[in-house]
Amino acid sequence: MPVSPLDYRYGRDIAKEIWSREGRHARSLEVERALIWAHSKMGRVSPEDYDAVAEISDPGIVTADRVDELEAETKHDIMALTKAMAEAAGDAGWCIHLGATSNDIVDSAVALQIRDSIDVQRQSLVGLILNMCGIAERESGTVMLGRTHGQAAVPITFGLKVAVWVDEMRRHLVRLEEMRPRCITGKFLGAVGTGAAQGEGALELQSLILGDLGLEVPVATTQVVGRDRYIEWVGWMANVATSIEKILQEVRNPPED
Repeated sequence: MPVSPLDYRYGRDIAKEIWSREGRHARSLEVERALIWAHSKMGRVSPEDYDAVAEISDPGIVTADRVDELEAETKHDIMALTKAMAEAAGDAGWCIHLGATSNDIVDSAVALQIRDSIDVQRQSLVGLILNMCGIAERESGTVMLGRTHGQAAVPITFGLKVAVWVDEMRRHLVRLEEMRPRCITGKFLGAVGTGAAQGEGALELQSLILGDLGLEVPVATTQVVGRDRYIEWVGWMANVATSIEKILQEVRNPPED
């Protein structure tokens, strides 16, 4: 349910899709599928059972609406998801969620959402930098007033001003690429991070799952992925937003008297 105009009025469609109810549901199904794929690779689940699970790991088959119906009964989102998948998988339903804890699914699905968001952000940032580079070169001889403390100062070129913006955005791009592996880390070592429910080969199983999903493998976890990973990404977005706001203020506000 929307709680702010930001929820529906602003934003890009692709970002809204990634973070929508349906976006999370689709990625949660993908994580559950990857879990059974890894078990099949380790000989714990038959190829036939994996194929059955893979076939129903589709939001058009196991729908978000059905999961919501079951959640109203179970009062637990992941239990509802696994019950809905087991319903659809028939005899192969026995292996759904095998050895996992809820946050193995939740945090790995969030990592997929962050990964997809970062990829969109990187593409946008690269496009912005390239456009700014063209403006900086084109306006390298365009003279304008410089500013200090909001007041008119000695002349500069508009190209120089844009070049400063380019360099700032380039630094944001470097930061994004450097932090990406930390921010797209999943986990699959159970309720306390020991992998006890998976038995021998728990670390191998985790590596198989996260590798199949295109996520990074953590060195160690508790029940959850370290939230510093999320905070780093959110902090990066705040940093970029500050730079954009600064640029807009420079363009909008004339020098003071």
